[in-house]
Amino acid sequence: MKLKFLMKSMSKAIHIIAFDVPYPPNYGGIVDVFFKLKTLHELGAKIIYHCFYYKGNNSPSPILDQYCDQIYYYERKKNVGKLLMSKLPFVVASRYNKVLLDNLLKDKAPIFFDGIQTAYFLSHPFLKDRIKLFRANNIEHDYYKGLAQWEKNQVKKAYYKWEAKKLQKFEQNLRHAQGILSVAKMDIPHFSQYAPTHHVPPFFNQSAVGNLSEEIIPFCLFQGNLSVTENQESAIFIIKKLAPLVKFPIKLAGKNPPQKILDLAKKQSNIEIIANPPQDEMEALINTAQVNLLFTFQQTGIKLKLLHALESGKHIIINSFMDDSGIFSEMCDVANEPSAIADKISELMQVPFTKSISEKRAELFGEYYNNKKNGQKIIDLFISLSE
Repeated sequence: MKLKFLMKSMSKAIHIIAFDVPYPPNYGGIVDVFFKLKTLHELGAKIIYHCFYYKGNNSPSPILDQYCDQIYYYERKKNVGKLLMSKLPFVVASRYNKVLLDNLLKDKAPIFFDGIQTAYFLSHPFLKDRIKLFRANNIEHDYYKGLAQWEKNQVKKAYYKWEAKKLQKFEQNLRHAQGILSVAKMDIPHFSQYAPTHHVPPFFNQSAVGNLSEEIIPFCLFQGNLSVTENQESAIFIIKKLAPLVKFPIKLAGKNPPQKILDLAKKQSNIEIIANPPQDEMEALINTAQVNLLFTFQQTGIKLKLLHALESGKHIIINSFMDDSGIFSEMCDVANEPSAIADKISELMQVPFTKSISEKRAELFGEYYNNKKNGQKIIDLFISLSE
Protein backbone atom coordinates (compact mmCIF):
# COMPACT_ATOMS: atom_id res chain seq x y z
CA MET A 1 0.00 0.00 0.00
CA LYS A 2 2.73 2.47 0.94
CA LEU A 3 4.67 1.93 -2.30
CA LYS A 4 1.52 2.47 -4.39
CA PHE A 5 0.83 5.70 -2.50
CA LEU A 6 4.39 6.90 -3.02
CA MET A 7 4.36 6.11 -6.73
CA LYS A 8 1.09 8.00 -7.13
CA SER A 9 2.48 10.94 -5.14
CA MET A 10 5.64 10.95 -7.27
CA SER A 11 3.71 11.07 -10.57
CA LYS A 12 5.47 14.37 -11.22
CA ALA A 13 9.04 13.83 -12.28
CA ILE A 14 12.19 14.73 -10.37
CA HIS A 15 15.02 16.56 -12.07
CA ILE A 16 18.39 15.15 -10.99
CA ILE A 17 21.60 16.97 -11.93
CA ALA A 18 24.74 14.79 -11.81
CA PHE A 19 28.29 16.14 -11.91
CA ASP A 20 29.52 13.31 -14.16
CA VAL A 21 28.18 10.48 -16.31
CA PRO A 22 27.59 7.86 -13.60
CA TYR A 23 28.36 4.81 -15.71
CA PRO A 24 30.50 2.86 -15.27
CA PRO A 25 30.48 3.50 -11.49
CA ASN A 26 34.23 3.02 -11.21
CA TYR A 27 35.31 5.56 -8.58
CA GLY A 28 34.12 6.52 -5.12
CA GLY A 29 31.95 9.59 -5.68
CA ILE A 30 30.23 8.32 -8.80
CA VAL A 31 29.25 5.03 -7.14
CA ASP A 32 26.81 6.95 -4.92
CA VAL A 33 25.46 8.87 -7.93
CA PHE A 34 24.77 5.75 -10.02
CA PHE A 35 23.20 3.58 -7.33
CA LYS A 36 21.09 6.49 -6.10
CA LEU A 37 19.66 6.89 -9.60
CA LYS A 38 19.07 3.15 -9.91
CA THR A 39 17.38 2.94 -6.50
CA LEU A 40 15.06 5.91 -7.05
CA HIS A 41 14.01 4.40 -10.37
CA GLU A 42 13.29 1.05 -8.70
CA LEU A 43 11.16 2.85 -6.09
CA GLY A 44 8.96 4.27 -8.84
CA ALA A 45 10.29 7.80 -9.28
CA LYS A 46 10.07 9.37 -12.73
CA ILE A 47 13.45 10.90 -13.43
CA ILE A 48 14.56 13.67 -15.76
CA TYR A 49 18.33 13.27 -15.68
CA HIS A 50 20.99 15.86 -16.46
CA CYS A 51 24.70 15.02 -16.44
CA PHE A 52 27.97 16.59 -17.47
CA TYR A 53 30.89 15.06 -19.31
CA TYR A 54 34.31 15.93 -20.68
CA LYS A 55 34.52 15.11 -24.36
CA GLY A 56 37.07 12.32 -24.84
CA ASN A 57 37.20 11.53 -21.12
CA ASN A 58 33.73 10.15 -20.52
CA SER A 59 30.70 10.07 -22.74
CA PRO A 60 26.92 9.56 -22.79
CA SER A 61 25.97 6.02 -21.79
CA PRO A 62 22.90 4.20 -23.17
CA ILE A 63 22.89 2.09 -19.98
CA LEU A 64 21.36 5.06 -18.16
CA ASP A 65 18.34 5.23 -20.46
CA GLN A 66 16.64 2.37 -18.60
CA TYR A 67 16.55 4.41 -15.38
CA CYS A 68 15.44 7.77 -16.79
CA ASP A 69 12.25 9.06 -18.38
CA GLN A 70 14.34 11.73 -20.08
CA ILE A 71 18.09 12.29 -20.12
CA TYR A 72 20.22 15.26 -21.17
CA TYR A 73 24.00 15.51 -21.50
CA TYR A 74 26.08 18.69 -21.26
CA GLU A 75 29.72 19.01 -22.22
CA ARG A 76 31.89 20.63 -19.55
CA LYS A 77 33.76 23.76 -20.48
CA LYS A 78 37.50 23.35 -21.10
CA ASN A 79 38.70 26.96 -21.08
CA VAL A 80 40.75 26.31 -17.95
CA GLY A 81 42.58 29.65 -17.87
CA LYS A 82 39.41 31.72 -18.08
CA LEU A 83 37.52 29.50 -15.64
CA LEU A 84 40.30 29.62 -13.06
CA MET A 85 40.00 33.42 -13.06
CA SER A 86 36.28 33.19 -12.30
CA LYS A 87 35.01 34.13 -8.84
CA LEU A 88 33.20 30.80 -8.85
CA PRO A 89 34.93 27.50 -8.00
CA PHE A 90 36.33 25.80 -11.09
CA VAL A 91 34.26 22.66 -10.43
CA VAL A 92 31.10 24.80 -10.54
CA ALA A 93 32.00 27.31 -13.28
CA SER A 94 33.04 24.56 -15.70
CA ARG A 95 29.51 23.14 -15.45
CA TYR A 96 27.64 26.31 -16.35
CA ASN A 97 25.26 25.64 -19.24
CA LYS A 98 22.32 27.86 -20.20
CA VAL A 99 20.61 24.89 -21.87
CA LEU A 100 20.43 23.16 -18.49
CA LEU A 101 18.50 26.09 -17.05
CA ASP A 102 16.17 26.09 -20.06
CA ASN A 103 15.49 22.38 -19.55
CA LEU A 104 14.80 22.86 -15.84
CA LEU A 105 12.28 25.58 -16.71
CA LYS A 106 10.25 23.33 -19.01
CA ASP A 107 8.16 22.27 -16.00
CA LYS A 108 7.83 22.90 -12.27
CA ALA A 109 9.15 19.53 -11.07
CA PRO A 110 11.39 19.34 -7.97
CA ILE A 111 15.15 19.50 -8.51
CA PHE A 112 17.87 17.39 -6.90
CA PHE A 113 21.34 18.97 -7.08
CA ASP A 114 23.68 15.98 -6.70
CA GLY A 115 26.84 17.59 -5.30
CA ILE A 116 28.12 21.15 -5.07
CA GLN A 117 29.60 20.83 -8.56
CA THR A 118 26.04 20.84 -9.95
CA ALA A 119 24.77 23.82 -7.95
CA TYR A 120 25.41 26.71 -10.37
CA PHE A 121 21.66 27.41 -10.70
CA LEU A 122 20.66 26.59 -7.12
CA SER A 123 20.22 30.29 -6.27
CA HIS A 124 18.88 31.38 -9.67
CA PRO A 125 15.84 33.68 -9.30
CA PHE A 126 13.93 31.76 -12.01
CA LEU A 127 14.02 28.71 -9.70
CA LYS A 128 13.15 30.49 -6.45
CA ASP A 129 9.71 28.85 -6.18
CA ARG A 130 10.90 25.34 -7.01
CA ILE A 131 11.44 22.54 -4.51
CA LYS A 132 15.21 21.99 -4.37
CA LEU A 133 17.21 19.39 -2.48
CA PHE A 134 20.99 19.41 -2.29
CA ARG A 135 23.25 16.38 -1.85
CA ALA A 136 26.25 17.14 0.37
CA ASN A 137 28.96 14.57 -0.37
CA ASN A 138 31.33 16.26 2.05
CA ILE A 139 32.38 19.73 3.22
CA GLU A 140 34.02 20.45 -0.10
CA HIS A 141 36.25 23.34 0.95
CA ASP A 142 37.66 21.24 3.81
CA TYR A 143 38.37 18.47 1.31
CA TYR A 144 40.32 20.88 -0.91
CA LYS A 145 42.21 22.28 2.07
CA GLY A 146 43.23 18.72 2.86
CA LEU A 147 44.40 18.16 -0.71
CA ALA A 148 46.50 21.32 -0.46
CA GLN A 149 48.04 20.15 2.80
CA TRP A 150 49.32 16.90 1.28
CA GLU A 151 50.19 18.18 -2.20
CA LYS A 152 53.91 18.57 -2.93
CA ASN A 153 53.55 20.25 -6.34
CA GLN A 154 53.42 24.00 -5.58
CA VAL A 155 51.20 24.86 -8.56
CA LYS A 156 48.62 22.23 -7.60
CA LYS A 157 48.88 23.27 -3.94
CA ALA A 158 48.07 26.88 -4.88
CA TYR A 159 45.11 25.73 -7.00
CA TYR A 160 43.67 23.63 -4.17
CA LYS A 161 43.98 26.52 -1.69
CA TRP A 162 42.34 28.95 -4.11
CA GLU A 163 39.56 26.52 -4.95
CA ALA A 164 38.93 25.92 -1.24
CA LYS A 165 38.40 29.64 -0.62
CA LYS A 166 35.99 29.93 -3.54
CA LEU A 167 34.08 26.81 -2.49
CA GLN A 168 33.68 28.14 1.06
CA LYS A 169 32.19 31.36 -0.28
CA PHE A 170 29.98 29.57 -2.82
CA GLU A 171 28.60 27.31 -0.09
CA GLN A 172 26.39 30.21 1.06
CA ASN A 173 24.14 29.37 -1.91
CA LEU A 174 22.94 26.29 -0.06
CA ARG A 175 20.50 28.60 1.77
CA HIS A 176 18.35 28.39 -1.37
CA ALA A 177 17.69 24.66 -0.86
CA GLN A 178 14.70 23.44 1.12
CA GLY A 179 16.69 20.47 2.36
CA ILE A 180 20.23 19.09 2.45
CA LEU A 181 21.02 15.37 2.36
CA SER A 182 24.36 14.76 4.04
CA VAL A 183 26.38 11.64 3.20
CA ALA A 184 28.19 11.84 6.56
CA LYS A 185 26.43 12.06 9.90
CA MET A 186 29.32 14.12 11.28
CA ASP A 187 28.67 16.87 8.68
CA ILE A 188 25.07 17.52 9.73
CA PRO A 189 25.88 20.35 12.24
CA HIS A 190 27.83 22.18 9.54
CA PHE A 191 25.16 22.02 6.84
CA SER A 192 22.29 22.74 9.24
CA GLN A 193 23.28 26.41 9.21
CA TYR A 194 21.89 26.63 5.66
CA ALA A 195 18.79 24.40 5.58
CA PRO A 196 17.21 21.43 7.37
CA THR A 197 19.77 18.64 7.01
CA HIS A 198 19.12 14.91 6.92
CA HIS A 199 21.50 11.96 7.13
CA VAL A 200 21.21 9.94 3.90
CA PRO A 201 24.25 7.64 3.71
CA PRO A 202 25.89 6.82 0.36
CA PHE A 203 24.33 4.43 -2.11
CA PHE A 204 26.49 1.54 -3.30
CA ASN A 205 26.45 -1.83 -5.04
CA GLN A 206 24.66 -4.01 -2.51
CA SER A 207 24.78 -7.00 -4.87
CA ALA A 208 28.59 -7.17 -4.68
CA VAL A 209 28.62 -9.34 -1.58
CA GLY A 210 31.36 -11.92 -1.27
CA ASN A 211 30.81 -15.55 -0.27
CA LEU A 212 33.33 -15.41 2.54
CA SER A 213 35.25 -18.47 3.63
CA GLU A 214 36.35 -18.96 7.22
CA GLU A 215 39.73 -20.16 5.93
CA ILE A 216 42.49 -17.80 7.06
CA ILE A 217 44.59 -16.54 4.16
CA PRO A 218 47.17 -14.50 6.06
CA PHE A 219 47.58 -11.20 4.26
CA CYS A 220 46.43 -7.60 4.67
CA LEU A 221 44.96 -5.48 1.88
CA PHE A 222 44.96 -1.73 1.32
CA GLN A 223 43.03 -0.69 -1.78
CA GLY A 224 42.31 2.63 -3.44
CA ASN A 225 43.14 4.90 -6.36
CA LEU A 226 46.89 5.26 -5.90
CA SER A 227 47.09 8.20 -8.29
CA VAL A 228 45.27 10.29 -5.64
CA THR A 229 47.51 12.14 -3.17
CA GLU A 230 45.33 11.21 -0.18
CA ASN A 231 45.72 7.48 -0.91
CA GLN A 232 49.42 7.87 -1.64
CA GLU A 233 49.96 9.29 1.84
CA SER A 234 48.16 6.30 3.34
CA ALA A 235 50.24 3.90 1.24
CA ILE A 236 53.47 5.61 2.31
CA PHE A 237 52.38 5.36 5.96
CA ILE A 238 51.79 1.61 5.54
CA ILE A 239 55.10 0.99 3.77
CA LYS A 240 57.33 3.10 5.99
CA LYS A 241 55.66 2.97 9.41
CA LEU A 242 53.53 -0.18 9.56
CA ALA A 243 55.13 -2.85 7.37
CA PRO A 244 58.39 -3.05 9.39
CA LEU A 245 56.31 -4.00 12.45
CA VAL A 246 54.22 -6.69 10.72
CA LYS A 247 55.35 -10.20 9.80
CA PHE A 248 52.47 -10.82 7.38
CA PRO A 249 52.26 -9.85 3.68
CA ILE A 250 50.60 -6.51 2.91
CA LYS A 251 49.18 -5.97 -0.58
CA LEU A 252 48.55 -2.46 -1.91
CA ALA A 253 46.12 -2.66 -4.83
CA GLY A 254 44.86 0.21 -6.92
CA LYS A 255 44.92 2.44 -9.94
CA ASN A 256 48.10 3.97 -11.36
CA PRO A 257 50.58 3.76 -8.47
CA PRO A 258 53.27 6.43 -8.97
CA GLN A 259 56.94 5.57 -9.24
CA LYS A 260 57.67 6.85 -5.73
CA ILE A 261 55.29 4.23 -4.28
CA LEU A 262 56.78 1.48 -6.45
CA ASP A 263 60.30 2.45 -5.36
CA LEU A 264 59.41 2.57 -1.67
CA ALA A 265 57.70 -0.83 -1.87
CA LYS A 266 60.91 -2.45 -3.18
CA LYS A 267 62.62 -1.58 0.11
CA GLN A 268 60.12 -3.55 2.20
CA SER A 269 60.05 -7.33 1.69
CA ASN A 270 56.46 -7.91 2.87
CA ILE A 271 54.90 -5.25 0.60
CA GLU A 272 53.39 -6.18 -2.77
CA ILE A 273 52.01 -3.59 -5.21
CA ILE A 274 49.14 -4.76 -7.44
CA ALA A 275 48.74 -2.07 -10.10
CA ASN A 276 45.44 -1.59 -11.94
CA PRO A 277 43.85 -4.92 -11.03
CA PRO A 278 40.72 -5.79 -13.05
CA GLN A 279 37.46 -5.63 -11.11
CA ASP A 280 37.18 -9.39 -10.58
CA GLU A 281 40.71 -9.55 -9.15
CA MET A 282 40.02 -6.64 -6.82
CA GLU A 283 36.83 -8.32 -5.61
CA ALA A 284 38.77 -11.51 -4.91
CA LEU A 285 41.42 -9.60 -2.95
CA ILE A 286 38.78 -7.88 -0.80
CA ASN A 287 36.96 -11.19 -0.21
CA THR A 288 40.02 -13.24 0.73
CA ALA A 289 42.19 -10.80 2.71
CA GLN A 290 42.11 -11.75 6.37
CA VAL A 291 42.45 -8.05 7.22
CA ASN A 292 41.39 -5.06 5.11
CA LEU A 293 43.36 -1.93 6.06
CA LEU A 294 41.56 1.33 5.34
CA PHE A 295 43.26 4.53 6.41
CA THR A 296 42.91 8.19 5.57
CA PHE A 297 44.45 11.29 7.08
CA GLN A 298 41.66 13.58 5.87
CA GLN A 299 38.27 13.27 7.59
CA THR A 300 35.90 14.30 4.80
CA GLY A 301 32.81 12.44 3.65
CA ILE A 302 32.45 8.67 3.61
CA LYS A 303 34.84 6.39 1.75
CA LEU A 304 32.84 4.07 -0.51
CA LYS A 305 35.64 1.51 -0.39
CA LEU A 306 34.92 1.11 3.33
CA LEU A 307 31.28 0.25 2.61
CA HIS A 308 32.46 -2.21 -0.02
CA ALA A 309 34.82 -3.87 2.44
CA LEU A 310 32.09 -4.05 5.09
CA GLU A 311 29.81 -5.85 2.64
CA SER A 312 32.41 -8.02 0.91
CA GLY A 313 35.42 -8.40 3.21
CA LYS A 314 36.50 -10.01 6.46
CA HIS A 315 38.15 -8.18 9.37
CA ILE A 316 38.66 -4.44 8.88
CA ILE A 317 41.04 -2.06 10.62
CA ILE A 318 40.45 1.68 10.18
CA ASN A 319 41.95 4.78 11.74
CA SER A 320 39.86 7.42 13.49
CA PHE A 321 39.66 9.64 10.41
CA MET A 322 37.72 6.88 8.60
CA ASP A 323 34.97 6.83 11.22
CA ASP A 324 31.71 8.79 11.07
CA SER A 325 30.29 9.75 14.46
CA GLY A 326 31.13 6.30 15.85
CA ILE A 327 29.08 4.41 13.25
CA PHE A 328 32.00 2.42 11.82
CA SER A 329 33.73 1.77 15.15
CA GLU A 330 30.86 -0.64 15.90
CA MET A 331 31.76 -2.73 12.84
CA CYS A 332 35.54 -2.29 12.52
CA ASP A 333 38.61 -2.26 14.72
CA VAL A 334 39.98 1.26 15.16
CA ALA A 335 43.68 1.92 15.67
CA ASN A 336 45.88 4.90 14.85
CA GLU A 337 49.47 4.31 15.88
CA PRO A 338 51.60 1.84 13.89
CA SER A 339 52.33 -0.31 16.94
CA ALA A 340 48.64 -0.57 17.86
CA ILE A 341 47.71 -1.41 14.26
CA ALA A 342 50.44 -4.08 14.09
CA ASP A 343 49.21 -5.66 17.33
CA LYS A 344 45.65 -5.72 16.03
CA ILE A 345 46.77 -7.36 12.76
CA SER A 346 48.57 -10.11 14.69
CA GLU A 347 45.46 -10.69 16.79
CA LEU A 348 43.01 -10.80 13.86
CA MET A 349 45.21 -13.17 11.85
CA GLN A 350 44.30 -15.81 14.44
CA VAL A 351 40.52 -15.13 14.37
CA PRO A 352 38.43 -16.86 11.65
CA PHE A 353 35.77 -14.59 10.18
CA THR A 354 32.83 -16.74 11.20
CA LYS A 355 29.22 -16.65 10.10
CA SER A 356 28.17 -15.24 13.49
CA ILE A 357 30.67 -12.34 13.16
CA SER A 358 29.41 -11.69 9.62
CA GLU A 359 25.75 -11.73 10.67
CA LYS A 360 26.34 -9.37 13.59
CA ARG A 361 28.15 -6.89 11.32
CA ALA A 362 25.45 -7.18 8.65
CA GLU A 363 22.79 -6.31 11.24
CA LEU A 364 24.67 -3.19 12.37
CA PHE A 365 25.48 -2.26 8.77
CA GLY A 366 21.85 -2.50 7.68
CA GLU A 367 20.76 0.06 10.25
CA TYR A 368 22.40 2.81 8.19
CA TYR A 369 23.44 1.42 4.81
CA ASN A 370 20.47 0.16 2.82
CA ASN A 371 19.83 1.59 -0.64
CA LYS A 372 16.07 1.04 -0.64
CA LYS A 373 15.59 2.50 2.84
CA ASN A 374 17.70 5.57 2.03
CA GLY A 375 16.05 6.04 -1.37
CA GLN A 376 12.72 6.02 0.44
CA LYS A 377 13.99 8.87 2.66
CA ILE A 378 14.58 11.01 -0.43
CA ILE A 379 11.15 10.24 -1.89
CA ASP A 380 9.42 10.89 1.43
CA LEU A 381 11.20 14.24 1.73
CA PHE A 382 10.14 15.32 -1.76
CA ILE A 383 6.56 14.31 -0.94
CA SER A 384 6.51 16.25 2.36
CA LEU A 385 7.88 19.37 0.67
CA SER A 386 5.26 19.08 -2.09
CA GLU A 387 2.30 18.97 0.31
